[in-house]
Amino acid sequence: MNIQEIHIHDSVILRVIEDTENDVLLFEVDYPEDWDSNIFVKKVLKFTDVLNYQVCEGPFLGSPTMLSYSAQSEASGRTALKIETTAGYRELSYTEVELCSAT
Repeated sequence: MNIQEIHIHDSVILRVIEDTENDVLLFEVDYPEDWDSNIFVKKVLKFTDVLNYQVCEGPFLGSPTMLSYSAQSEASGRTALKIETTAGYRELSYTEVELCSAT
């Protein structure tokens, strides 16, 4: 799946889990399933083979909301991603991304 196929705007970050055994970073989010009707569901953004995950956010009351992102393909086949949030931004590099149902 391509990051451009995932509508992350207004997704609320509930928690982030680093799964070292499976080499994935999981963002559990409230995802805008029907944005016009204000319907959000719990989903997981699953990033595979993550490098350089950084959280550059300041003090913030509540959970940060994703506002926008910029993605750049790298020669190595990885994608460098910067996610702007209501609290600052987050950066990471990954090889695959998938939007999954929360379990």
